[in-house]
Amino acid sequence: MPFRRVRAAGPGGSASARRFHGADSSTTSGSPHDTQSGARFMKKKSQIVSFMVCSAICSAATAADQQVAGDETEEMPGMVVEGTRLSDVSGKEVKSADLAEALFKKVPEVSLVRRSGIANDIVLRGQKKDNINILVDGAKIYGACPNRMDPPTSHILTNNVEAVEITEGPYDVENFGTLSGAVKITTREPEEGFNGEVSANGGAWNYRKLAATLSGGSERVRGLVSASSESSDQYQDGDGRTFAEQMEANGVDPTRLYQPRYRDMEAYTKRTVMGRLDMQVTDGQQLSLSYTANRSDDVLYPTSPMDAPWQDSDIVTADYTVSDLGRWSKRLEFSAYRSWVDHPMSTEFRQVAAMMGAMVNDMSSSISGLRIKNRFELGDATDMTVGFDTSLRNWDGAYSGEMMMSWIDGYASIDDVDTENRALFAELERDFGALVMEFGARYDDTSIEPGSSSQPANDYSGFSAYAKGTWQMSDSTRLFGGVGQSRRVPDARELYFTMPMRNADTGMVMVMNVGNPDLDQTT
Repeated sequence: MPFRRVRAAGPGGSASARRFHGADSSTTSGSPHDTQSGARFMKKKSQIVSFMVCSAICSAATAADQQVAGDETEEMPGMVVEGTRLSDVSGKEVKSADLAEALFKKVPEVSLVRRSGIANDIVLRGQKKDNINILVDGAKIYGACPNRMDPPTSHILTNNVEAVEITEGPYDVENFGTLSGAVKITTREPEEGFNGEVSANGGAWNYRKLAATLSGGSERVRGLVSASSESSDQYQDGDGRTFAEQMEANGVDPTRLYQPRYRDMEAYTKRTVMGRLDMQVTDGQQLSLSYTANRSDDVLYPTSPMDAPWQDSDIVTADYTVSDLGRWSKRLEFSAYRSWVDHPMSTEFRQVAAMMGAMVNDMSSSISGLRIKNRFELGDATDMTVGFDTSLRNWDGAYSGEMMMSWIDGYASIDDVDTENRALFAELERDFGALVMEFGARYDDTSIEPGSSSQPANDYSGFSAYAKGTWQMSDSTRLFGGVGQSRRVPDARELYFTMPMRNADTGMVMVMNVGNPDLDQTT
């Protein structure tokens, strides 16, 4: 069950509460751009309130250029893009622990959406957000923020990554929701013997990081523990201006500027712990367990009207593999996972909070999943994989406020929405020597149920399929071609997001449906 505790007072002496969940619960530099919103700050109280709710929740922040702090290099052994392995993933020094930054620097097809000093988002060949499937050790993780302040790539750090495989296009039928591509992340594996490393880094803008990894064990049982902590002051542009100073110099709405007592606070603090245990139960049977925890505090988003007092995420995975069971089972895999994220968005640090009181949209997201797949041979050069995949995602959010914003207490932004998916899939791979052909198909049945009786439920179903081939013409030349169609159902934000609006003169509150419950699935 969730519980709360009050953490130490922030830079201005204020205290805020942190929510923890047990396993059973659910850089920027340069000039930030002032984004347009559906309402502007006016003198009348009713218009002020409308601005606060509409602008703070629905503003879409534009990207600003980032300069990366620190002189740190995070090493990832390899990356696979459409089956091609790239060595030396760190390349020209992947600084900081931001995985999105690493992908941006190493993969030409990946571009970056910069929101803060950390927690940046990726765009894969023009596709973004939920059109890209992000998996960590086979586990899906969804950020809780409807404006993607905490994209999935922000919940795993480069120093914990063994390899990354990027699938471009609709060529993945094993996982729910792969519309335009997939980024499959594998965490570091424990090694035999006894191994350890400790690193300390510092850089510009008071960037500091301390990290340690310990790994060891026998051939039968191996374990790994990794921990890191990093923080940085606000990054500066070429004129030496911090986040706060850039906002002031570029005419950002005065209500969105940082209060004097928060003006010089750090850009972020981030801590992470990862543990992994690999066991060879018997010859031909392996068990792997992993846990990753991320804790971020006081993350500033200067291009947005709100910041994150904290961002917490946890990922738990369990994989059991049995090999060579017989004629009809070359490899049988059972994979279970659970991830959950807590992400409040707050105006606490901004001038509008001093004028009217702070407003918070406290969001949480969780997903539990199970996948079973069996691989067997149909012939000497033909492999077949069949499987079952199911998951249950929950997304919940509620507003709270102080002083003049206390009226918003209890209103939901996303009202406890469950998305349940069940699917069957099959893949066939045929090796003709230099030419390898692959075919895949998947049938999904998805139900989406909001917690509010005033919002309609939705059901979606349909087939996805693909066919692709790779011809290895020479050691240095390979041709690839494929055709496919995949599907993604709309998420809870797209369907059910709501926004309360209050007229300060009459006291009446109207709840606006920002989402559209009549959306069809995307193909």
